[in-house]
Amino acid sequence: MRLSKLFGQSQRQAGRYPPEDGRHWLLRAAYWHETDQVRLWLPLGMALQGRLFRILEAAWGEAASLQEVDFPAPEFPWPRRLPVALTALLEAHVASYRQLPRVLLWRAPHRLAVLALDATPEAALEAAQAVRERWEAALRPLGLPLDAGEGPAALAGLATLGLAPAAQGGEPTLRCPRCGYEAPVAWARRAKPAPETEPLAPLTPVATPHANTIRALADFLGVPESRTAKAVFLHTQEATPRLVFAVVRGDMQVSLPKLAALLGVDGLAPATDDEIRAVGAVPGYASPVGVRGALVVVDDLIPRSPNLVAGANREGYHLTGVNYGRDFQADLVADIAAAGEGDPCPQCGTPLQAAAAWVITASQSLETSAVYLTPEGKTAPLGVAVAWVDGEAAVAALATAHSQPDGLAWPSALAPYAVHLIALRGGEEVADALYSELRAEGFAVLYDDRKASPGVKFTDADLIGLPVRVTVSRRSLKQGGAEVKPRRGEARIVPLDEVAAALA
Repeated sequence: MRLSKLFGQSQRQAGRYPPEDGRHWLLRAAYWHETDQVRLWLPLGMALQGRLFRILEAAWGEAASLQEVDFPAPEFPWPRRLPVALTALLEAHVASYRQLPRVLLWRAPHRLAVLALDATPEAALEAAQAVRERWEAALRPLGLPLDAGEGPAALAGLATLGLAPAAQGGEPTLRCPRCGYEAPVAWARRAKPAPETEPLAPLTPVATPHANTIRALADFLGVPESRTAKAVFLHTQEATPRLVFAVVRGDMQVSLPKLAALLGVDGLAPATDDEIRAVGAVPGYASPVGVRGALVVVDDLIPRSPNLVAGANREGYHLTGVNYGRDFQADLVADIAAAGEGDPCPQCGTPLQAAAAWVITASQSLETSAVYLTPEGKTAPLGVAVAWVDGEAAVAALATAHSQPDGLAWPSALAPYAVHLIALRGGEEVADALYSELRAEGFAVLYDDRKASPGVKFTDADLIGLPVRVTVSRRSLKQGGAEVKPRRGEARIVPLDEVAAALA
């Protein structure tokens, strides 16, 4: 490719990103272009990502039997339940155990995914995790450090993420400085206390005028917020919305991403006062005691917390002595509490610290109503799981890992071109001939044939960061050939008829 024909101009500045962030160099070297609303991929970036995806696909080899399909797929996190269109696809094309197992490859802009189909959910998840592990094994030799993290389905122990450290940007995470636990803030867990057991107190209404917040209630009754139950009413964003009553301890917050993932919905929105009253609750004084018609979801700490204070579903009143099991039941019990900086690590109890990471890979199990016929002629639920790799995050993380003070420095396996050929004054005709020769030898060459100064050409070569630079000039020819300089190494003069061999 002649640089004079390549779409994309190098930039002097990279806006919001500092030099230690690989996106700084991706923008300056014209791999990407960004506006306030969107990131655009330029030809250099597409070529780089193409190399990356070919490496990832080759990680499976011939035995993988990956079959490519195309379908509209949601962004991660996928809902726990397979989208209706994909369920219909599987119902139509997987009728029997004879069509199992299958691993389907799906390409989307800047993302690769596989859908693993198997006889059981456990087998499908194992296949998806194997895909993710192979991808991660292929990424590590490229210089991308990956640590295991937790995703939304980790609520049920089903999702794993591959995280790469981010100098800036990326996904906000919480990380333990002691044991290394890390997860995106939206999905992070925290250690929860083990409340002491105590006799169950009687359920007693107490007048609490104007105490319609947790803070006001705790102050009025002289109890810690940890002895109260916080009620959050939401409705699901789906074709037929459901009213959700989420309950956490008063000193904690509800994690909307965890709750949405648990329910298998794309999002949640606050319920209106009318919706709250319709199920027998009172805004500001609500509790699950006596509520009818709402989906009640409680944090897993609530059943272990005796004698809480909760709303009486009566204006100006609360109940003391509220106990799970005796006074109310939940439809779902799970970890729905948000974690924050300073909360104890779920693994070792050390205070969590704010960090950032790129979410590079993920795998998770999916629920579906699709069934198939077993060898015995019985119907069984189809096992489905997904694994994906995010090309945009991977490229950003790789650029961070392979940046230098003056630009990028790609490894040979990943670079969009193998050679950056530069023609300077007095060497144009020889450089043209060398360009043709190297291409004939099978080298991918980016040829800077522009009428620009040596400083501009060398600066752009450093920004782009190809593995080796070959310069042909009047000076190099007088010295006996072309100057060959590895991106990380010393320059030397190589006779023209030996350049291809030296590069090989």
